[in-house]
Amino acid sequence: MKTGLGGVIVYVPDAVEAAAFYERAFGFERKFVSDGNDYCEMQGDVPLGFVREESLQKLLPEFVKNRPGARPAGFEILVTSKDVDAAFARAVQAGATPVAEPHDMPWGQRVSYVRDLNGVLVEICSPWSAP
Repeated sequence: MKTGLGGVIVYVPDAVEAAAFYERAFGFERKFVSDGNDYCEMQGDVPLGFVREESLQKLLPEFVKNRPGARPAGFEILVTSKDVDAAFARAVQAGATPVAEPHDMPWGQRVSYVRDLNGVLVEICSPWSAP
Protein backbone atom coordinates (compact mmCIF):
# COMPACT_ATOMS: atom_id res chain seq x y z
CA MET A 1 0.00 0.00 0.00
CA LYS A 2 1.42 3.36 -1.06
CA THR A 3 0.95 6.38 1.18
CA GLY A 4 1.70 10.06 0.70
CA LEU A 5 2.18 13.23 2.66
CA GLY A 6 -1.26 14.78 3.01
CA GLY A 7 -0.31 17.95 4.82
CA VAL A 8 1.40 19.53 7.80
CA ILE A 9 -0.46 20.67 10.92
CA VAL A 10 1.07 23.08 13.42
CA TYR A 11 -0.64 23.56 16.79
CA VAL A 12 -0.64 27.21 17.83
CA PRO A 13 -2.39 29.46 20.35
CA ASP A 14 -4.30 31.30 17.58
CA ALA A 15 -4.82 29.66 14.16
CA VAL A 16 -6.07 32.81 12.42
CA GLU A 17 -3.15 34.88 13.71
CA ALA A 18 -0.67 32.24 12.52
CA ALA A 19 -2.28 32.13 9.06
CA ALA A 20 -2.19 35.93 8.81
CA PHE A 21 1.50 35.90 9.74
CA TYR A 22 2.32 33.37 6.99
CA GLU A 23 0.43 35.54 4.50
CA ARG A 24 2.49 38.61 5.46
CA ALA A 25 5.83 36.92 5.97
CA PHE A 26 5.88 34.39 3.13
CA GLY A 27 3.12 35.38 0.72
CA PHE A 28 1.04 32.26 1.41
CA GLU A 29 -2.67 32.40 0.65
CA ARG A 30 -5.38 31.26 2.99
CA LYS A 31 -7.58 28.49 1.60
CA PHE A 32 -9.98 27.73 4.43
CA VAL A 33 -10.96 28.91 7.92
CA SER A 34 -13.25 26.72 10.02
CA ASP A 35 -16.26 27.92 11.95
CA GLY A 36 -14.97 29.06 15.30
CA ASN A 37 -11.51 29.83 13.82
CA ASP A 38 -10.03 26.62 15.25
CA TYR A 39 -8.43 25.61 11.93
CA CYS A 40 -6.85 27.58 9.07
CA GLU A 41 -5.44 25.95 5.96
CA MET A 42 -3.06 27.58 3.52
CA GLN A 43 -2.99 26.94 -0.25
CA GLY A 44 -0.23 24.68 -1.53
CA ASP A 45 0.71 21.36 -3.05
CA VAL A 46 1.15 20.10 0.50
CA PRO A 47 -1.41 21.91 2.68
CA LEU A 48 -0.14 23.71 5.76
CA GLY A 49 -2.71 23.95 8.50
CA PHE A 50 -2.80 25.77 11.79
CA VAL A 51 -4.95 24.39 14.62
CA ARG A 52 -5.64 25.93 18.01
CA GLU A 53 -3.78 24.07 20.75
CA GLU A 54 -6.99 23.47 22.70
CA SER A 55 -8.09 21.05 19.98
CA LEU A 56 -5.06 18.83 20.54
CA GLN A 57 -5.21 19.11 24.33
CA LYS A 58 -8.54 17.28 24.30
CA LEU A 59 -6.81 14.23 22.75
CA LEU A 60 -3.27 14.67 24.02
CA PRO A 61 -3.20 16.65 27.28
CA GLU A 62 0.59 16.94 27.39
CA PHE A 63 2.65 18.09 24.42
CA VAL A 64 5.45 20.59 23.83
CA LYS A 65 3.95 23.89 22.77
CA ASN A 66 5.60 26.11 20.18
CA ARG A 67 6.72 29.31 21.87
CA PRO A 68 9.09 32.09 20.76
CA GLY A 69 11.19 31.99 23.95
CA ALA A 70 11.60 28.21 24.04
CA ARG A 71 13.91 26.01 22.01
CA PRO A 72 12.37 25.18 18.63
CA ALA A 73 10.77 21.77 18.15
CA GLY A 74 12.71 19.16 16.18
CA PHE A 75 11.12 19.97 12.83
CA GLU A 76 10.93 22.85 10.39
CA ILE A 77 8.61 24.28 7.81
CA LEU A 78 10.49 24.66 4.53
CA VAL A 79 9.67 27.61 2.28
CA THR A 80 11.30 27.83 -1.13
CA SER A 81 12.09 31.00 -3.05
CA LYS A 82 14.18 31.85 -6.10
CA ASP A 83 15.30 34.98 -4.19
CA VAL A 84 16.19 33.74 -0.70
CA ASP A 85 17.64 37.09 0.39
CA ALA A 86 14.43 38.99 -0.45
CA ALA A 87 12.23 36.28 1.11
CA PHE A 88 14.33 36.34 4.29
CA ALA A 89 14.10 40.15 4.47
CA ARG A 90 10.31 40.04 3.95
CA ALA A 91 9.88 37.46 6.72
CA VAL A 92 11.98 39.45 9.18
CA GLN A 93 10.16 42.67 8.29
CA ALA A 94 6.85 40.86 8.98
CA GLY A 95 8.05 39.90 12.47
CA ALA A 96 9.96 36.64 12.03
CA THR A 97 12.99 36.25 14.27
CA PRO A 98 16.22 35.78 12.28
CA VAL A 99 18.16 32.62 13.11
CA ALA A 100 20.63 32.30 10.22
CA GLU A 101 21.20 34.88 7.49
CA PRO A 102 21.05 33.67 3.86
CA HIS A 103 24.16 31.72 2.93
CA ASP A 104 25.31 29.28 0.26
CA MET A 105 25.69 25.58 0.99
CA PRO A 106 28.44 23.40 -0.55
CA TRP A 107 25.89 21.68 -2.83
CA GLY A 108 24.87 25.04 -4.34
CA GLN A 109 21.66 25.74 -2.46
CA ARG A 110 21.07 29.07 -0.72
CA VAL A 111 19.48 28.74 2.74
CA SER A 112 18.42 30.83 5.71
CA TYR A 113 16.40 30.29 8.89
CA VAL A 114 13.86 32.28 10.87
CA ARG A 115 11.40 31.51 13.64
CA ASP A 116 7.77 32.45 13.16
CA LEU A 117 5.63 34.35 15.66
CA ASN A 118 5.04 31.11 17.63
CA GLY A 119 8.69 30.06 17.62
CA VAL A 120 8.39 27.47 14.83
CA LEU A 121 11.60 27.06 12.83
CA VAL A 122 11.20 28.01 9.16
CA GLU A 123 13.88 27.36 6.56
CA ILE A 124 13.81 29.73 3.60
CA CYS A 125 15.83 28.21 0.79
CA SER A 126 16.25 28.03 -2.96
CA PRO A 127 14.25 25.24 -4.63
CA TRP A 128 15.70 21.77 -4.13
CA SER A 129 15.09 18.17 -4.96
CA ALA A 130 16.66 14.88 -4.00
CA PRO A 131 19.32 13.60 -6.42
